[in-house]
Amino acid sequence: MAFGIGHFWTKNLPRKINGLNIEINPVSPILVLFQDPDYVENDSLRMTVNGLHLSTGCFAGGIKLNGVGVSLYNINYESNGFTVNGLYNVSKSLNGLHISGLCNSADKATGMFIAGVNYADDFSGVRIGVYNKSVTAAGFDIGLINLNQGEMHGLQIGIFNKTGKCKGLQIGLWNINSKRSLPLFNW
Repeated sequence: MAFGIGHFWTKNLPRKINGLNIEINPVSPILVLFQDPDYVENDSLRMTVNGLHLSTGCFAGGIKLNGVGVSLYNINYESNGFTVNGLYNVSKSLNGLHISGLCNSADKATGMFIAGVNYADDFSGVRIGVYNKSVTAAGFDIGLINLNQGEMHGLQIGIFNKTGKCKGLQIGLWNINSKRSLPLFNW
């Protein structure tokens, strides 16, 4: 079991936690106002948590979580398992079930995402949100707006659906793919 006020002050120490990690950081609500996920160092792995992570704050880059995480927000290197975040979950790789109040975002993602905005460069699985966006996707999107820049394999259900190459079905008020634009159904 690890108990602390955050891992911000030991950035250069590689660590592994197996079991329970509890972090109570009283400045986390303030940090979320100033911490931009795009500027957090997240290109190398500095710490691995295997098990249950409970935090009033966040991970801030370079962390691999395997298991269950409950936090205000997260900026991870990789998350595998189940996470619930009050605000957002940003990671290079997300695998599993991820629920966030505002946004789930990843370079590569597999599993089920539930948030206001779900974004991944390469996505496979199920996304439920107001706005779902990816470069390539395989699976199932339910949202008001579903956008895919490249190839989509699967199903899009929303008010507005747009994809490049479509190998599947679009159901919505207006559906656009590289072949045609149609109301209600498009393939």
